[in-house]
Amino acid sequence: MGVNIKARKRVVALISVGALAMAGCSSSDNSGSGSSAAQGEIDTSAVLKFASAGPLRDLDPALQTSYGAWGYLFLVWDRLTMLDKDDKIVPGLAKEWNFVEDGGVLELKLRDDVKFHDGTPFDAEAVKVNIERGKTLEGSTLKSDLADIESVEVVDATTARLKLVKGKGVQLPASFTGTAGMMVSPKAIKDGADLKNNPGTAGSGPYIATQLVPQEKLVLKRADNYWDPNVGRLGGIELQRVPDAAARLNGLQSGQVDLAPLSSAGEIATVEKIVTPGSGLQQNQVKFKNVVGVYMRANKGDVAKPEVRQAIAHAVDPEAISALFSGYCTPTRQVVPETDPSRIPNYTYPYEFSVDKAKALVQQAGGAKVSVTFAAGTNAEQPANVVQASLRAVGVDATLNPVPNTENEPRFIAGDFELMVGTSWSPKADPAATVNTYLLNTYKLAADPSLIADKAAEAANPTLSMDKRAPLYQDIWKTTLEQAWFLPLCNQTNANVSKANIVGTDNIPMSNIGIWDLRHIAVKK
Repeated sequence: MGVNIKARKRVVALISVGALAMAGCSSSDNSGSGSSAAQGEIDTSAVLKFASAGPLRDLDPALQTSYGAWGYLFLVWDRLTMLDKDDKIVPGLAKEWNFVEDGGVLELKLRDDVKFHDGTPFDAEAVKVNIERGKTLEGSTLKSDLADIESVEVVDATTARLKLVKGKGVQLPASFTGTAGMMVSPKAIKDGADLKNNPGTAGSGPYIATQLVPQEKLVLKRADNYWDPNVGRLGGIELQRVPDAAARLNGLQSGQVDLAPLSSAGEIATVEKIVTPGSGLQQNQVKFKNVVGVYMRANKGDVAKPEVRQAIAHAVDPEAISALFSGYCTPTRQVVPETDPSRIPNYTYPYEFSVDKAKALVQQAGGAKVSVTFAAGTNAEQPANVVQASLRAVGVDATLNPVPNTENEPRFIAGDFELMVGTSWSPKADPAATVNTYLLNTYKLAADPSLIADKAAEAANPTLSMDKRAPLYQDIWKTTLEQAWFLPLCNQTNANVSKANIVGTDNIPMSNIGIWDLRHIAVKK
């Protein structure tokens, strides 16, 4: 994909970032693909060393404050449902799920061959205990995900019936692919096990946690007799948190790291040079569904003024952000990808890039002062610099506010910042969950919920087909963009880079939203 030259010049003029990374061409597959078809004899004693920037606070699925940690938890805790690499919801601990009784009940049919690693059988009672814990635990971050469940009925060991709030709950099968669907041993919960720091055998996942150093590393060993023979084929995994992309790339080149994701322009350009036949490395490129964008807290500071939000929307050019990534961030003006049935057809974004219009709106608002928050040392850093410079160019008094990567999301959710540049807008498997996560709950970007709440409630009805739900979500997305609660800019491209003997790198579910479900990864002898 070529780089917009005018946009590149604007970037240089705006922030003087120096020489930008070389222009390149994106491809879906490259030399040394990690195709599973290339498998040889698997080394079941191998210990994979994985490095990523994902935050690693603790392991309790009910206490996660951002989805960045999910990749660590996937290996410890099985979920009721899962996503495959094509974003299709597939069975996990639940073999089947159906809405019955006019959509008032979600009935789950469960596997009958699973035990938690402490010997406790997984059954419908375990589902009831976990859902009730997620709904009531102090500090639980699952309460909004599970709010549509009124109660859980244990019909028998393999059948759980979730009674739903009337007309709601359509997103639950998709929500159960994340932390809301992670199951913990009821015995461990009853015994008060330290799920945050030392969950031991409380999970039923393909690996067991043996060491956690918060914000540094998680060490896992394979769980014997896992129910899926195609999963958990490593002796263990050491997951290191390495926020700096250059350090991850150096680790790959020096052999200290076996597999790592990279997504900044400079590193991907380097990957294109070094991953060649005979290099001992391979890569798979994945286009993110995640949207690089600007979150705006429309009830805080000067961002509460509609004219200021509209000015910001006019002031920032997605082509300039894309140029920062050497074209590896495709400009977008929508909040969901092309594959999402709720994407708005033939959409014209209401705030085209226009310095003049932005200046006029700032003057109309009587001036504006904002703080541009971003996670220091991440892919949000340079876009944040461009946003700051763009705002200053139209008369906004904009200052940068770098915060640690482990703090920006929780603190924005808590309401500490009026504006944040982030890479974390992650469309969910069902648009109801996207609305719930970013607009009405968790992030609460909908400063005036009445503008979308009725349509969101109507669209969440499990009895409606997606054909009838999609237009309702399209109206919600239009309102979100018109209100400038979120300013979409571009979709990044990620490269999973690994040693040549790693297999399954083309089958890493959720890598298109910056999370890595490594359950299928193995190592050839």
